[in-house]
Amino acid sequence: MVQSALYWKALGFWAVFMVLYLVYKRFPNRVFAIFCGIHESNFQHYKSAFYSWIFLNVIEYALEHKNIADFETYFYSRMATAILLPWVIFILWYAVPAFYGKLPNIPLEVVHANVITVVAGIFGAIFERGLAQVQYFAELKVVLWILFLLSIAHYLIFTFVKLPWADVFVEPDWK
Repeated sequence: MVQSALYWKALGFWAVFMVLYLVYKRFPNRVFAIFCGIHESNFQHYKSAFYSWIFLNVIEYALEHKNIADFETYFYSRMATAILLPWVIFILWYAVPAFYGKLPNIPLEVVHANVITVVAGIFGAIFERGLAQVQYFAELKVVLWILFLLSIAHYLIFTFVKLPWADVFVEPDWK
């Protein structure tokens, strides 16, 4: 039963991610731009993953709230997973460029990205289950809130205001 729930959660993540991916393309506006990728950069995909996990857990909570024994643990394990998930996707997605190189065509790239999204959903569900075993003491909650709010700030600033001066892979031009 637990394995089945894990896969359903991963597929739910993929489905919400795809909705967020497609909704901005169909209805581009500033409200959807908060949650959806506005172009094909990896960063915009990380933003969509972050919000997809949050939206998926809001849906899950609406369906399962009567079965949740410890809301605080439920909440913080999901928050921590939402913070980590974009980095999980970063690590998984860049494994192919690191070990193989550039994929030979766009359809294969789309398949790769979708497989990574589902695998990230599986990993997220596993993280969530493990993080539900953690005792969330005051300092840890503060750290999670800081990382959560900084994540939101990054997604908003780098979507609406400006891109960072330092790229992840390109050496800064000040050198």
